[in-house]
Amino acid sequence: MPNSELVIERYELKYRIPPALVEPIRAALSPYVRPDSASAHGPYTISSLYLDTANRSFYGQTMEQAAYRFKLRIRRYRTGPYFIECKARNKDVIVKTRVAFPAEAWPAIVLAPDGERHVRSPRDLENLRVFTRKMRATGAMPNVIVRYEREAFVSTVDDYGRVTFDKALSAHAPRGWDVLVDGPGWLPADTPDRFGLPISGVVLELKCTTGVPLWMSDIVRRFGLVRTGFSKFCTCADRVADPLGLSLADRQPSRWLMRDAP
Repeated sequence: MPNSELVIERYELKYRIPPALVEPIRAALSPYVRPDSASAHGPYTISSLYLDTANRSFYGQTMEQAAYRFKLRIRRYRTGPYFIECKARNKDVIVKTRVAFPAEAWPAIVLAPDGERHVRSPRDLENLRVFTRKMRATGAMPNVIVRYEREAFVSTVDDYGRVTFDKALSAHAPRGWDVLVDGPGWLPADTPDRFGLPISGVVLELKCTTGVPLWMSDIVRRFGLVRTGFSKFCTCADRVADPLGLSLADRQPSRWLMRDAP
């Protein structure tokens, strides 16, 4: 099963890189990491239904880089359980809570009066209640589905260290509360003009819980990486709002392409 910690507090460093850098960076990482269990046989698919408010406040907070903000999403893989996730940011610190539950329990787990019966542990129950309280307080509803291919590695020399390469980003308009993975209607969202590189690229993320490990700093320095950030949620929300895929060349550049948005 992909990474399934119930509560994660960490730092995340994001970089947009060309595909040609993936292999040399992967090779440079090899003394310090191993593939996670889901990446043992290569990249795997992640699809997430993101919620937002009627006035798109989650989107706006991400664009404006609000010091404290959060996202609500429901994540799934091609097989296995679904995950309810609340991903909050307090300045540079990310706190992510998640609740695993059987696919057949979605969306009753958050919509039905007896939805809490689908979880068992006290920690799961508390995380579910945090999610549903935020969802109801804000009136958040399905906004966009974000899908991509991930290759993930975990540190073999630290208590917690994680590296991910995400590619093939695509977006789908919401279809009720479904968390789609396949089928028609997907729109490519990592086109060069949207990605901010001359070609469609890859999002590299370095994740750690305390100070940045020396080997992560060495990777950044060795490959001349520049931390610029990339919001998959905002990118895909924009793509769904522009289904014809019109070029952004004649538009004012998005601020989140020029600043360090998560």
